[in-house]
Amino acid sequence: MLKQLTRIAKKPNKSPKLTPTRTDFTSNATAAQLSSPLCLKKGQDNMNIDQFMPDLNDDSRFRFHLAKTEPEGARPLDALAKSDNDWLGWQIYSGNKRERFVKEYIVSFAQISGCKFLFGGIFRIVDRSKDGYRVEYTDQYTDLIGRLILNYTGDNSRTTCFTPGYVFSNSFVQGIYESRYRGEQFKSFEEINHSFWAIEVIIKNDLPDWKAALSSVFGIYLISDSSTGKHYVGSAYGEGGIWSRWASYVYSFHGNNADLIELFEKKDASYFKENFKFAILEILPATKSQAEVTSKESLWKEKLFTRQFGHNRN
Repeated sequence: MLKQLTRIAKKPNKSPKLTPTRTDFTSNATAAQLSSPLCLKKGQDNMNIDQFMPDLNDDSRFRFHLAKTEPEGARPLDALAKSDNDWLGWQIYSGNKRERFVKEYIVSFAQISGCKFLFGGIFRIVDRSKDGYRVEYTDQYTDLIGRLILNYTGDNSRTTCFTPGYVFSNSFVQGIYESRYRGEQFKSFEEINHSFWAIEVIIKNDLPDWKAALSSVFGIYLISDSSTGKHYVGSAYGEGGIWSRWASYVYSFHGNNADLIELFEKKDASYFKENFKFAILEILPATKSQAEVTSKESLWKEKLFTRQFGHNRN
Protein backbone atom coordinates (compact mmCIF):
# COMPACT_ATOMS: atom_id res chain seq x y z
CA MET A 1 0.00 0.00 0.00
CA LEU A 2 1.36 3.45 -0.91
CA LYS A 3 1.61 6.47 1.36
CA GLN A 4 0.81 9.85 -0.16
CA LEU A 5 1.36 13.50 0.72
CA THR A 6 -0.56 16.73 0.47
CA ARG A 7 -0.10 20.41 1.22
CA ILE A 8 -1.38 21.36 4.65
CA ALA A 9 -2.18 24.41 6.75
CA LYS A 10 0.43 25.54 9.24
CA LYS A 11 -0.18 24.28 12.79
CA PRO A 12 2.43 25.10 15.46
CA ASN A 13 3.77 22.54 17.96
CA LYS A 14 1.73 19.62 16.63
CA SER A 15 2.52 17.13 13.92
CA PRO A 16 0.11 17.93 11.10
CA LYS A 17 -2.37 15.39 9.86
CA LEU A 18 -1.40 14.05 6.44
CA THR A 19 -4.10 13.73 3.80
CA PRO A 20 -3.28 11.54 0.78
CA THR A 21 -3.05 13.24 -2.61
CA ARG A 22 0.29 12.16 -4.12
CA THR A 23 1.95 8.73 -4.38
CA ASP A 24 5.41 8.69 -2.82
CA PHE A 25 6.56 5.76 -0.69
CA THR A 26 5.61 2.23 0.21
CA SER A 27 4.29 1.41 3.66
CA ASN A 28 7.69 0.42 5.02
CA ALA A 29 11.16 1.91 4.60
CA THR A 30 12.87 -0.54 2.24
CA ALA A 31 16.60 -0.93 1.79
CA ALA A 32 16.46 0.37 -1.78
CA GLN A 33 14.62 3.53 -0.76
CA LEU A 34 16.89 4.25 2.19
CA SER A 35 20.18 3.55 0.42
CA SER A 36 19.57 5.57 -2.74
CA PRO A 37 22.26 8.31 -2.99
CA LEU A 38 20.19 10.39 -5.41
CA CYS A 39 19.94 14.08 -4.48
CA LEU A 40 16.81 15.47 -6.09
CA LYS A 41 16.26 19.10 -6.99
CA LYS A 42 13.57 20.99 -5.16
CA GLY A 43 10.43 21.17 -7.26
CA GLN A 44 6.68 20.88 -7.37
CA ASP A 45 6.71 17.16 -6.56
CA ASN A 46 8.36 17.80 -3.17
CA MET A 47 7.11 19.56 -0.06
CA ASN A 48 8.59 22.45 1.92
CA ILE A 49 9.55 21.71 5.53
CA ASP A 50 7.41 24.56 6.82
CA GLN A 51 4.33 22.75 5.59
CA PHE A 52 5.05 20.08 8.21
CA MET A 53 7.11 21.81 10.92
CA PRO A 54 6.49 25.56 10.56
CA ASP A 55 7.34 26.47 14.16
CA LEU A 56 10.88 25.02 13.92
CA ASN A 57 12.10 27.77 11.59
CA ASP A 58 13.29 29.85 14.53
CA ASP A 59 17.04 30.55 14.82
CA SER A 60 16.59 31.92 18.36
CA ARG A 61 15.36 28.58 19.78
CA PHE A 62 16.58 25.70 17.60
CA ARG A 63 19.63 24.18 15.94
CA PHE A 64 19.39 21.36 13.38
CA HIS A 65 21.61 18.31 13.80
CA LEU A 66 22.16 16.33 10.58
CA ALA A 67 23.99 13.35 12.08
CA LYS A 68 26.28 11.61 9.58
CA THR A 69 27.99 8.24 9.35
CA GLU A 70 31.29 8.38 11.24
CA PRO A 71 34.65 7.66 9.55
CA GLU A 72 34.96 4.31 11.34
CA GLY A 73 31.55 3.28 10.03
CA ALA A 74 29.13 3.89 12.93
CA ARG A 75 25.79 4.88 11.39
CA PRO A 76 23.29 7.19 13.09
CA LEU A 77 20.54 5.37 11.19
CA ASP A 78 21.34 2.17 13.11
CA ALA A 79 21.16 4.00 16.44
CA LEU A 80 17.81 5.54 15.52
CA ALA A 81 16.43 2.14 14.54
CA LYS A 82 17.83 0.35 17.59
CA SER A 83 16.49 2.33 20.56
CA ASP A 84 15.69 5.78 21.92
CA ASN A 85 18.67 5.61 24.29
CA ASP A 86 21.14 4.76 21.53
CA TRP A 87 19.86 7.62 19.40
CA LEU A 88 19.92 10.01 22.34
CA GLY A 89 23.64 9.25 22.68
CA TRP A 90 24.25 10.91 19.30
CA GLN A 91 23.01 14.25 20.66
CA ILE A 92 25.25 14.73 23.70
CA TYR A 93 28.59 15.69 22.09
CA SER A 94 29.10 19.43 22.68
CA GLY A 95 32.19 20.00 20.50
CA ASN A 96 35.89 20.61 21.11
CA LYS A 97 36.87 24.21 20.39
CA ARG A 98 33.41 25.72 20.33
CA GLU A 99 29.97 24.64 21.42
CA ARG A 100 27.86 22.95 18.74
CA PHE A 101 24.30 23.56 19.84
CA VAL A 102 24.07 27.03 21.34
CA LYS A 103 20.27 27.06 21.59
CA GLU A 104 17.88 25.18 23.86
CA TYR A 105 16.50 22.67 21.33
CA ILE A 106 18.13 20.21 18.90
CA VAL A 107 16.16 19.07 15.85
CA SER A 108 17.82 15.80 14.85
CA PHE A 109 18.04 13.81 11.64
CA ALA A 110 19.98 10.60 10.89
CA GLN A 111 21.79 10.27 7.57
CA ILE A 112 20.38 7.59 5.30
CA SER A 113 22.95 8.16 2.57
CA GLY A 114 24.34 11.19 0.80
CA CYS A 115 21.86 14.04 1.15
CA LYS A 116 18.93 12.00 2.48
CA PHE A 117 18.17 12.21 6.21
CA LEU A 118 15.51 10.63 8.43
CA PHE A 119 13.82 12.68 11.15
CA GLY A 120 14.83 11.56 14.65
CA GLY A 121 12.94 13.89 16.95
CA ILE A 122 13.48 17.07 18.95
CA PHE A 123 15.62 17.22 22.09
CA ARG A 124 15.85 19.82 24.83
CA ILE A 125 19.25 20.51 26.37
CA VAL A 126 18.71 20.42 30.14
CA ASP A 127 22.36 20.72 31.19
CA ARG A 128 25.67 21.77 29.63
CA SER A 129 29.13 20.78 30.82
CA LYS A 130 32.63 20.31 29.43
CA ASP A 131 31.87 16.59 29.10
CA GLY A 132 28.82 17.16 26.91
CA TYR A 133 25.12 17.79 27.05
CA ARG A 134 22.39 16.17 29.07
CA VAL A 135 19.35 16.06 26.83
CA GLU A 136 15.78 14.81 26.92
CA TYR A 137 13.17 14.01 24.30
CA THR A 138 10.33 16.45 23.73
CA ASP A 139 6.83 15.47 22.58
CA GLN A 140 6.94 17.57 19.41
CA TYR A 141 6.37 15.72 16.13
CA THR A 142 6.95 12.32 17.71
CA ASP A 143 4.64 10.67 15.18
CA LEU A 144 7.08 11.67 12.40
CA ILE A 145 10.16 10.12 14.03
CA GLY A 146 11.67 7.51 11.75
CA ARG A 147 9.19 8.43 9.01
CA LEU A 148 9.88 11.86 7.51
CA ILE A 149 12.58 11.92 4.80
CA LEU A 150 14.52 15.16 4.36
CA ASN A 151 16.44 15.83 1.15
CA TYR A 152 19.16 18.32 2.08
CA THR A 153 20.68 20.37 -0.74
CA GLY A 154 23.03 22.64 1.24
CA ASP A 155 26.65 22.23 2.38
CA ASN A 156 27.07 18.51 3.05
CA SER A 157 30.79 18.23 3.75
CA ARG A 158 31.80 17.83 7.40
CA THR A 159 29.41 20.18 9.19
CA THR A 160 26.51 18.61 11.09
CA CYS A 161 25.05 21.60 12.93
CA PHE A 162 22.96 24.22 11.11
CA THR A 163 20.57 27.07 11.80
CA PRO A 164 16.90 26.37 11.02
CA GLY A 165 16.86 29.16 8.46
CA TYR A 166 19.66 27.55 6.47
CA VAL A 167 18.07 24.08 6.53
CA PHE A 168 14.63 25.40 5.61
CA SER A 169 16.14 27.27 2.65
CA ASN A 170 18.20 24.31 1.45
CA SER A 171 15.97 21.27 2.03
CA PHE A 172 12.63 19.73 1.18
CA VAL A 173 10.52 16.85 2.44
CA GLN A 174 10.90 14.01 -0.03
CA GLY A 175 8.32 11.71 1.54
CA ILE A 176 6.89 10.10 4.66
CA TYR A 177 6.75 6.41 5.48
CA GLU A 178 3.55 4.94 6.91
CA SER A 179 5.46 3.14 9.65
CA ARG A 180 8.63 3.94 11.57
CA TYR A 181 11.92 2.68 10.18
CA ARG A 182 13.19 -0.27 12.23
CA GLY A 183 16.04 -1.57 10.10
CA GLU A 184 16.96 -2.34 6.55
CA GLN A 185 15.18 -4.83 4.33
CA PHE A 186 16.76 -8.22 3.61
CA LYS A 187 18.22 -8.37 0.07
CA SER A 188 20.19 -11.59 -0.36
CA PHE A 189 22.63 -13.84 1.48
CA GLU A 190 25.43 -12.79 -0.88
CA GLU A 191 25.05 -9.11 0.02
CA ILE A 192 25.39 -9.59 3.77
CA ASN A 193 28.51 -7.75 4.92
CA HIS A 194 27.18 -6.01 7.99
CA SER A 195 28.64 -4.40 11.08
CA PHE A 196 27.86 -5.69 14.56
CA TRP A 197 25.71 -2.58 15.03
CA ALA A 198 23.59 -3.41 11.98
CA ILE A 199 23.14 -7.09 12.91
CA GLU A 200 22.22 -6.06 16.45
CA VAL A 201 19.46 -3.79 15.12
CA ILE A 202 18.16 -6.59 12.89
CA ILE A 203 18.13 -9.21 15.67
CA LYS A 204 16.80 -7.04 18.50
CA ASN A 205 14.07 -5.53 16.31
CA ASP A 206 13.17 -9.06 15.20
CA LEU A 207 12.87 -7.96 11.56
CA PRO A 208 10.57 -10.55 9.98
CA ASP A 209 12.15 -10.75 6.50
CA TRP A 210 15.64 -11.24 7.93
CA LYS A 211 14.41 -13.76 10.49
CA ALA A 212 12.54 -15.77 7.86
CA ALA A 213 15.61 -15.92 5.61
CA LEU A 214 18.31 -16.60 8.20
CA SER A 215 16.36 -19.13 10.26
CA SER A 216 15.43 -21.21 7.24
CA VAL A 217 19.01 -22.22 6.37
CA PHE A 218 22.19 -23.66 7.80
CA GLY A 219 25.52 -22.25 6.72
CA ILE A 220 29.12 -21.19 7.19
CA TYR A 221 29.66 -17.60 8.26
CA LEU A 222 32.62 -15.26 8.70
CA ILE A 223 33.21 -12.77 11.49
CA SER A 224 35.94 -10.22 10.73
CA ASP A 225 37.79 -7.91 13.12
CA SER A 226 38.44 -4.70 11.21
CA SER A 227 40.94 -3.55 13.84
CA THR A 228 43.32 -6.51 13.51
CA GLY A 229 42.27 -8.15 10.24
CA LYS A 230 41.66 -11.45 12.00
CA HIS A 231 38.77 -13.71 10.97
CA TYR A 232 36.60 -16.28 12.67
CA VAL A 233 34.85 -19.00 10.66
CA GLY A 234 31.75 -20.50 12.26
CA SER A 235 28.89 -22.78 11.36
CA ALA A 236 25.17 -22.72 12.02
CA TYR A 237 22.96 -25.80 12.19
CA GLY A 238 19.97 -26.92 14.22
CA GLU A 239 16.81 -25.03 15.10
CA GLY A 240 16.84 -21.39 14.08
CA GLY A 241 19.74 -21.78 11.65
CA ILE A 242 21.97 -18.75 11.11
CA TRP A 243 19.50 -16.41 12.83
CA SER A 244 19.78 -18.29 16.11
CA ARG A 245 23.57 -18.49 15.91
CA TRP A 246 24.01 -14.80 15.22
CA ALA A 247 21.57 -13.90 17.97
CA SER A 248 23.96 -15.55 20.42
CA TYR A 249 26.68 -13.11 19.35
CA VAL A 250 24.36 -10.12 19.65
CA TYR A 251 23.51 -10.98 23.26
CA SER A 252 26.83 -12.43 24.46
CA PHE A 253 29.26 -10.83 21.97
CA HIS A 254 31.53 -13.90 21.92
CA GLY A 255 29.01 -16.64 21.05
CA ASN A 256 30.76 -18.97 23.55
CA ASN A 257 33.79 -19.33 21.28
CA ALA A 258 37.00 -19.79 23.31
CA ASP A 259 39.19 -17.27 21.48
CA LEU A 260 36.42 -14.67 21.32
CA ILE A 261 35.69 -15.13 25.03
CA GLU A 262 39.35 -14.39 25.74
CA LEU A 263 39.21 -11.32 23.50
CA PHE A 264 36.03 -10.13 25.19
CA GLU A 265 37.70 -10.37 28.60
CA LYS A 266 40.65 -8.30 27.37
CA LYS A 267 38.53 -5.73 25.55
CA ASP A 268 34.84 -4.93 26.12
CA ALA A 269 31.48 -4.86 24.39
CA SER A 270 32.25 -1.59 22.61
CA TYR A 271 35.24 -3.19 20.86
CA PHE A 272 33.02 -5.88 19.34
CA LYS A 273 30.37 -3.36 18.32
CA GLU A 274 32.86 -1.03 16.67
CA ASN A 275 35.07 -3.58 14.90
CA PHE A 276 33.20 -6.80 14.11
CA LYS A 277 31.52 -7.51 10.77
CA PHE A 278 29.36 -10.45 9.71
CA ALA A 279 29.22 -12.19 6.33
CA ILE A 280 28.07 -15.55 4.95
CA LEU A 281 30.54 -17.81 3.15
CA GLU A 282 28.21 -20.62 2.18
CA ILE A 283 24.51 -21.36 2.50
CA LEU A 284 23.49 -24.97 3.21
CA PRO A 285 20.01 -26.51 3.21
CA ALA A 286 18.48 -27.24 6.61
CA THR A 287 18.38 -30.92 5.66
CA LYS A 288 22.15 -31.26 6.09
CA SER A 289 23.46 -33.17 9.11
CA GLN A 290 25.66 -31.58 11.75
CA ALA A 291 28.61 -33.62 10.48
CA GLU A 292 28.11 -32.38 6.93
CA VAL A 293 27.97 -28.75 8.09
CA THR A 294 31.05 -28.95 10.32
CA SER A 295 32.97 -30.64 7.52
CA LYS A 296 32.29 -27.61 5.32
CA GLU A 297 33.27 -25.35 8.21
CA SER A 298 36.62 -27.11 8.55
CA LEU A 299 37.30 -26.68 4.84
CA TRP A 300 36.70 -22.95 5.02
CA LYS A 301 39.05 -22.67 8.02
CA GLU A 302 41.75 -24.30 5.93
CA LYS A 303 41.10 -22.04 2.96
CA LEU A 304 41.26 -18.87 5.05
CA PHE A 305 44.02 -19.98 7.50
CA THR A 306 41.86 -18.92 10.44
CA ARG A 307 43.41 -21.53 12.74
CA GLN A 308 46.90 -20.19 12.11
CA PHE A 309 46.17 -16.47 11.84
CA GLY A 310 42.61 -15.94 13.02
CA HIS A 311 40.31 -16.60 15.95
CA ASN A 312 39.67 -20.31 15.35
CA ARG A 313 41.33 -22.80 17.70
CA ASN A 314 40.00 -26.07 16.31
